[in-house]
Amino acid sequence: MKKVHAALLIALVILLAGTLTTAAFAINAHTAFTNRVVAHVRVAGIDLSGMDALAATSTLQRAYDAMISAGLPVTVGDETQKIDLFASNGSDVAYNLLDWDPNAAAQEALATGHSQNAFVDSIFTLYYEILGSKSYTAHVTVNTDRLGEALLAAFPTAQIAATPTDFSVSFPRGMDPVITIAEGTNGQTLNLDPAMASIATDAKDLKLQSIAIATMPVTPFMTTTDAEALIPKANAAILAAPYTITGTNVSGESETWTVSQKTIADWILPMQNIEHGPVVDLEPEKMVDFLTELHTAIDISAKNARFTIDGGKVSEFQGSKDGTVVDDDAFFAAFVAGLGANESISIPTRVDIASVTTENVNTLGISEIIGEATTTYTTSTANRRANIKHGAEKLNGLLIAPGETVSLLSQLRPFTIEDGYFPELVIKGDEIKPEVAGGLCQIGTTTFRAVMHAGLEVVERRNHSLAVSYYNDPSNGNPGTDATIYDPAPDFKFRNDMPTYVLLATNADSEKGEVTFTFWGTKDGRSGSYTPPTVLSRSPMGTKVIKETDTLAPGVEQCQHGFPGAVATFDYTVTYGDGTSKTTNYLSTYRPLPETCLVGKATSVAEPTDEVIAQ
Repeated sequence: MKKVHAALLIALVILLAGTLTTAAFAINAHTAFTNRVVAHVRVAGIDLSGMDALAATSTLQRAYDAMISAGLPVTVGDETQKIDLFASNGSDVAYNLLDWDPNAAAQEALATGHSQNAFVDSIFTLYYEILGSKSYTAHVTVNTDRLGEALLAAFPTAQIAATPTDFSVSFPRGMDPVITIAEGTNGQTLNLDPAMASIATDAKDLKLQSIAIATMPVTPFMTTTDAEALIPKANAAILAAPYTITGTNVSGESETWTVSQKTIADWILPMQNIEHGPVVDLEPEKMVDFLTELHTAIDISAKNARFTIDGGKVSEFQGSKDGTVVDDDAFFAAFVAGLGANESISIPTRVDIASVTTENVNTLGISEIIGEATTTYTTSTANRRANIKHGAEKLNGLLIAPGETVSLLSQLRPFTIEDGYFPELVIKGDEIKPEVAGGLCQIGTTTFRAVMHAGLEVVERRNHSLAVSYYNDPSNGNPGTDATIYDPAPDFKFRNDMPTYVLLATNADSEKGEVTFTFWGTKDGRSGSYTPPTVLSRSPMGTKVIKETDTLAPGVEQCQHGFPGAVATFDYTVTYGDGTSKTTNYLSTYRPLPETCLVGKATSVAEPTDEVIAQ
């Protein structure tokens, strides 16, 4: 009996010793990986074991930059081209055609095997050290619109435009119009959808293989037979002209427009309607000038409530007023329905509701400044200044409800010349092309800093690709506190996590080159602040790159200056009224970009180009 007790005691001692040894080993392993990636964790096949946030982010950023810099080899038929995956004008118009956030991926890797419990973390760390492993793929987003544009531009001969089946109308002297059918022709284009899916899958390891893209036929939507059957209706639509269009102009007076037979003959076309089959329809693209004329004569924009500031307080409000604008969709539908009928067509309008009314501003407790930021752009081009002013005006008076998340891209769209934006010249591959809405990253950066000063919640933020001097922090001149936006991504989003409404007031002074964003509301005891950014490392811009091009005259050179790379960090802290606080660390990685010059080939003959000028 004594021998049995002795054996059990020895076994217990051995088990206890083993447990203590294992626990000690686990604790030591956990200590070694505190604030670091645990063993055997990979992202895109890259081993991040033992790396802290800076090392992991920098490692992933270098791999991502290498993929972007290498470009995408594409073959169509017997022709192969390398597609550049980065476009820039050497300023804030800089974007990748494949988007990914290395910092977010590094944070995901750092979170693996870590929790809020030290003992549990020790066990996890030991598990990954001895047995476990974790692999993440790079969830790269393909900018399908811009990559598709680049692919189509690289293979122009692979595309044959299809011509639609259409009405051909002549007006013999003294006779009714004669309508014949202009038969459509087949064409072809690149089959981009499967190619985009393949590229997204291939990019998961941050390495791109050459891809072959097939062509696909493009056929006219309308057959000749169906179009011929519509000739009597088309003839009736033309003979019913002139059409009388009536509406009320901005002066409150009735105004009339007429549409002639020849204009209707130009506007109508045969179309396949999903519900009703072949119909005589109107071509919106040919009606743009007419619709613009109607909007100019009729539209009265809504006026938001405005306020004056006296001693840091809101002292007076200017009343809001709803507006009236032409309802394009309803007008188009009414016009199509009225084809062939000799009746006047009334222009439908809709109410343009003021987003900030006198009533809601006065009753929602918007009485004091809760956060403000100012950024400068004194050396910007005229077009960039115009874009900043236009973007700021679109945000001015934005009323944000408690719990509401604001997307800057959603608020600033559409990014078109028609909306009021101006183009900037951008190097894309071996060409310099206009890119609309340059300068809006000034809007993103100003909003980001104002949000932090107000202590609001940042939902989504990405730094620029390049360390542009426009966005160096005013506290010490370092990069790191900027926010980029570019349609369709990345975006800047923030949430009003206060219990009351918040109002955003903006002011862009193009002459001074200064834009100020101010958040108004009711303070709830919180305060927001951020530390001056610290540059952790810098990298050289690299060797000058020269690309030959057919778009410039022989020997003519156009360059964009280079940028050194950098890694910067800062902390954003919100201290709440109850004494609790929340600190978020931001790590911003900027890619190096060598000076890039386009030089006209010796045999090239450049066409004259129009200079981009802000009006």
